[in-house]
Amino acid sequence: MFMHIFGYRLKCLARDREMVFWTLIFPLILATMFHFAFDQLMGRQETFRPIRAAVVGSDAYRQNVAFRQALDALSGPGEGQLIELTVTDDREARRLLEEGAISGVITVDDPIGLTVSQSGIEQSILKSILDEYAHTYATITGILEEHPTDPAGLLREIGQVRTYTQQISFSSAEPNTTLNFFYALIAMTCLYGGFWGLRNTTDMQADLSPQGARRSVAPTHKFGVVLYDSAAALTINLAEVTVLLAYLMLVLRVKFGNQVWYVLLTCLAGCIAGVSFGAFIGTFARKSEGVKTAILSASSMTMSFLAGMMMVNMKDIIARKAPILSYINPAALITDAFYSLYIFESHRRFFLNIGLLLLISSSMCILSFLRLRRDRYASL
Repeated sequence: MFMHIFGYRLKCLARDREMVFWTLIFPLILATMFHFAFDQLMGRQETFRPIRAAVVGSDAYRQNVAFRQALDALSGPGEGQLIELTVTDDREARRLLEEGAISGVITVDDPIGLTVSQSGIEQSILKSILDEYAHTYATITGILEEHPTDPAGLLREIGQVRTYTQQISFSSAEPNTTLNFFYALIAMTCLYGGFWGLRNTTDMQADLSPQGARRSVAPTHKFGVVLYDSAAALTINLAEVTVLLAYLMLVLRVKFGNQVWYVLLTCLAGCIAGVSFGAFIGTFARKSEGVKTAILSASSMTMSFLAGMMMVNMKDIIARKAPILSYINPAALITDAFYSLYIFESHRRFFLNIGLLLLISSSMCILSFLRLRRDRYASL
């Protein structure tokens, strides 16, 4: 009995080509657009290039041994190189500056000067380096004038770098903010399962569809009808999300971590939330089917937006300004569950998201069923 009604309902839903487009093809198109938009950002690793600068090789520069040694240390080839230094005369240095070949010209006078043609990050770094050198040199000179007993020991103490913090990593994964767009896209697709849930409630309400009128007089318990319809809607939605997930992982190479079963569990919980949300809208919004569809679309897109599908820092803004929305927004819970699987080794945060998601889903299911039980239709 169950398989017969379930199979029949599955075929009825799968024949709705327009719904299949919006719940499957449209997310695939969005995923492809996201891939082309963020492909360079996802694959790019930030690298620091040494700042190109020139120093005027005057007599003052050659006589200032300490400053020359400091510049040699900063411009020496290797991992810690900060400056790509060119020693030249004043005329050549200014020509290079005008052509944009270097970021600044260092002149050794009293005090040491820096000439730039524009303001920017590289120019600010050069200025900070020279200011730090001037401050350190003045400090050492002042101390040696007052305590000239052990200059070598003082220089050793100043040269030692002490670290009072320890850097630890809570994950072996590399943080990547662009992944949140794809996670939010899956969350949106899960919530689009609400269209299938809305279709189910429409086909069970006698005042909205001929199918509802026929099914309301059928000798079938309403709980059984709800169960069969929900199982069919959940099956279709989960299949669509699985196709999208496979496309993201195998074709677009979006990273979800190595915990595939937990990823599938998140998809299942998200689909349950989506179908439940659609049924909730269908039973409590006493409007026409078109108005209910508009409410569902607007609600799904709003929740996806708040989960970070359009703005990468939206989740952080919500966490600071209205943190309660992070715990009642199904799209935010789905997105955060995916990200916690990718970035954290502990599952505490993941199961918190899944638990809240199932709690919200069960609440909407119970309320929707109770409302459907109370529906009565007059025979005219």
